[in-house]
Order: sequence, then C-alpha cells, then structure tokens
Amino acid sequence: MNILILSVMICLGFCLGSFIHCAISRFLPDQTMIQYFKEIIFSRSKCPHCHKKLNILSLIPIFSWLKQRGRCKYCLAIIPIDYLITELIVGIYCLGITYCYNLTVWSIILIFIGLYYALLAIIDFKYLLLPNYLTYPLLLTGLLFAYFDVGLITFYDALFGAIYGYTLLSIPAAVYYLIKKRAGLGGGDIKLLAALGTWLPVTELVNLLLYASIVGITYFIIYKAIVRPIEKNILVPFGSCLLICAYLRLLILSFN
Repeated sequence: MNILILSVMICLGFCLGSFIHCAISRFLPDQTMIQYFKEIIFSRSKCPHCHKKLNILSLIPIFSWLKQRGRCKYCLAIIPIDYLITELIVGIYCLGITYCYNLTVWSIILIFIGLYYALLAIIDFKYLLLPNYLTYPLLLTGLLFAYFDVGLITFYDALFGAIYGYTLLSIPAAVYYLIKKRAGLGGGDIKLLAALGTWLPVTELVNLLLYASIVGITYFIIYKAIVRPIEKNILVPFGSCLLICAYLRLLILSFN
C-alpha cells in the first residue's frame, strides 16, 4: 500500500473525527432536523467556557489541541481530551480500513457508513433515541447503493431486506404492547433494523438480532452489577447493539 495514500487517509480521518465529535456534541433530543443540520454545518465552533469563536488555527485536528496544550487560547479553560481521542481513533480507523480493504469505492463507503453507524449508536446510547431524520437516510442510501450495484446485495434484496427487517421487530413489539399495555421496543429500533436490511443480506437479519440481544444482555448485566446495582428499571440502548453488530458483520462479509 502506497505510504502517501495511507498518510492522506489518516489525515482525512483526523478531520472526520473532528466533525463526528462536533455532530455528537451538538445533538439535542428536542432539535428538529433543520435545527440540527444548521447547528453542525453553519454554526462556528466556539469555546464552551468563554464562548469565543475559534479561528482557523484552533480548528486543525490534533495539532491545535497539542499546540494549545489542551487549553483554550482565550480563557485558558481546559479543553476535554475526548476531542483529541476521537480524532486519533477515527484517524486510525480510516487508516485500518484502507490498509485492510485497499482504496476502493467500497472501502470509502465502509469508512463513511461506519462513522454514521457510530454517530447513531452514540446518540442512542446517550439519549435512547434514534431520530427519523438520521435513520431514514441510512435506509435510502442503502437502497441507492444497491440499485447502482455498489455493496453486498442487489436492489431487490435490499428492498426485501427493509420490509423483512421492519416486520421482524414490528410484530413482536405490537404483541408485547397488546399484552403489557406499554412499549417494550422503541419505534426507532424497528426503523433501524429496516434500514440495516438494505445493507446486509436478508439471511443475516435474524442472526443480527441474536448478536445484538447478546450484546444488550451483557450490557444489562454489567450495568446492573457494577454501575447501578440498586436501579430497577434499566433501559438498554438496543439500537446501539444493532449498529455495532451490523457493522462488524458488514466488515466480515466485505473481507470474504
């Protein structure tokens, strides 16, 4: 693999990591689609302490945090290290995908779809929410790539996968509601599985539910035993579990 290509990809990863951190930190549960997109695209970055707008040199990934020694250049308040960590992780991630899958159209898609999965997973983990304006684009792009024969499945398989994925969770959710008179599964999780059905072979969806359930149960046990043993009603971010397992399966199937 050309060292220049790898260098470009890791630098691209640093920039994408900065953007993903911005997209996560600026999300609020009560935002509309317009408000959210306006916030992450048009709003200037600023110090969360003194609210001073940052200049170009303060926005360079990795370099700006190190140069300023983790402090705001205006008020000297500490800049959380998670900015730096996110940029480093995404940079290494982009480097790893490029190295393992070479620089192709599909490997670029894998990088961006992985970051989109991560965005959705973190939002669901923090807020137990999967907004339609973030879930529907995942479904539409899955159908679009399948239509142009870019990906693992055909357009008709993707279309059937969306219907099948929606059915797999909507029927059990409806039955649970009829019996318990309360929702046992969020509508966002149902739409998410439909969207994931446009990316993965339909034969993977049942297994995906099994893997995600194992991850969810493990999370529940650890959370219950270590974090909050007294708390009775613990809600599991099942969408996050689905996204983690779906992306791992996507990587494995792409490697074969």
